[in-house]
Amino acid sequence: MTEGNQHDPAAGVDPSQPSSQPHVGATPGHTPTPPSAWAAPGVPPAPGTAGPAPSYQPSGTAPPGYSGGAPSPSQPTYRSWQPGIIPLRPLTFGDFLAAPFKAMRFARATVLGVPFLCALASVILMVGTVFAMFRDPSLAMYGVIDSASPSGVLPVVLLILTFVSFLAADVLSTGFIAPGVARAVLGERLTIAKAWPLVRRRLGSLIGLFFVATLTMIVAVAIAIAPFFLLATGEPGLGVTGVIVGIILCLALVPVFFAVTMFQGLARAVIVLENVSFAAAVKRIPPLIKGRLWWSVLIVFVTSLLIGLATSVVQYAAQLVAVMGSFLAPEAALIAGIVFALIFGFLYVVTIVVTYAYMGSVYTLIYVDLRMRHEGFDIDLARAAEARAAQGR
Repeated sequence: MTEGNQHDPAAGVDPSQPSSQPHVGATPGHTPTPPSAWAAPGVPPAPGTAGPAPSYQPSGTAPPGYSGGAPSPSQPTYRSWQPGIIPLRPLTFGDFLAAPFKAMRFARATVLGVPFLCALASVILMVGTVFAMFRDPSLAMYGVIDSASPSGVLPVVLLILTFVSFLAADVLSTGFIAPGVARAVLGERLTIAKAWPLVRRRLGSLIGLFFVATLTMIVAVAIAIAPFFLLATGEPGLGVTGVIVGIILCLALVPVFFAVTMFQGLARAVIVLENVSFAAAVKRIPPLIKGRLWWSVLIVFVTSLLIGLATSVVQYAAQLVAVMGSFLAPEAALIAGIVFALIFGFLYVVTIVVTYAYMGSVYTLIYVDLRMRHEGFDIDLARAAEARAAQGR
């Protein structure tokens, strides 16, 4: 791929452009009907249907051609059936459960390495913040720890840095996972150094998306708890009404939070892979997910449930160790604090790495699946795989 080519290097094709070229054999003024089903590479389309025209063209090279009765460049051969972690066809439910683990093994640097580094940095700052709070007499947390520093500035600074590190862990982890998984679909391993330019160019959009999603959740919580303030009026009728309405709104927070989280996950993949702004990603998702909304909701719900159960097992085991440590040293406040910080740090690292790696892969795969179903993206990916094979890469 040459410098300046607008195709996305993460996928080998231009993901920002749907396969909107006219179908082969289409007549002027007629919008062709997309094929009713995906055909395996090398199998010609059914009579009366035609796939979308290719949007991928390797820079400076021609698509691999064949002579005689061999398949033409528009009919990829079997070697492009599954060049990477998934077969190039619309994905099944089982693919979404298994493919994230394949992505973790295949693209360890971006899918596992970046979340681990971000989580580790956050934990180090968090432990430093806790230790500074223990040593700061102005906070009066434990009198058994002497301190020569009367200032409370250091804990506040460390607290701010910890928040920034949490933000960076969320934005960078998801930002690096999307191109890592996209390249893994074509059987390419993307290093952190090569993935960084893809994330850096849209870092502002990712941060903006994070704050918009967070603000949306805060506003939703404020609306849900607002009716409870009717209890302050002292009127029984208004108080009961406020409690009932508040409980209903609090229950409604669950689907709202789920929808915001799912939308944010898909938008991050669109922003990084298609190199678009935050506003463009927001506009891109509704038509992309049209007709597959509840299927996507089911996938995200089940995968979130599974990964939540897995992390809960680790959390309960670590909490048991923390309780045992408090029994072994009931009088040592400093030791108890250190043990708590270490246990919390361990839980945070495990939760961040596993959750971001798995769910980030799921969101990227949903994005690829939606494009394969709506835009014939599987054909573009197959041609990209054929071009790579022809170049001996």
